[in-house]
Amino acid sequence: MSTPVLLFLHGRYGVRDDLAWIAERTPRPWRTELLQAPLPLGDRYEWFQVADDGKLGAHSSDAAPAADLLLDWIETNVGDAPVAAVGWSQGGATALQAMRRAPERLSFVVTLGGFTTLDGERGDEELARTRPPVFWGHGAADDVISVHDVARMREFLPAHSTLVERVYPGVGHDISPAMAEDALRFVAQHTSP
Repeated sequence: MSTPVLLFLHGRYGVRDDLAWIAERTPRPWRTELLQAPLPLGDRYEWFQVADDGKLGAHSSDAAPAADLLLDWIETNVGDAPVAAVGWSQGGATALQAMRRAPERLSFVVTLGGFTTLDGERGDEELARTRPPVFWGHGAADDVISVHDVARMREFLPAHSTLVERVYPGVGHDISPAMAEDALRFVAQHTSP
């Protein structure tokens, strides 16, 4: 079997190397790829823009182009190797959206401080049937991801994944060391021998 590939997707106002400190600790045999979002924000980047004022949340039409770009990257660069994704904030939303659009392509998703879109996607019915592994870690004091985003994740993920949720007391919109450790443990648990 080909070497499995673990993709790392930074958050909004991020750059490719933001998650390098986690990627460098990825267990074998994963090959890691740090990806950079396509849309410039000054000298930083974002995966997608939200059409409304951000109060309600993102629609699938906002996130779909980034998800398709990710799926195209996988198709071009990964071939038939197993692939999974670790995403932070908007990167986590992009990884989830890619899974929702092509459930067969990602083995699992780790979303840290992430969210999902307001409306349905073409692969949601398949996800409800197959329930792939998803790790969702988020800070209890996150002041960026809204209570509506959290409520939507709590409604969507248990019905469309085999969910492991971890909430970190006192943590804001950050990746705490404990969150990173739990994410890496999840990756190790879903690594084929």
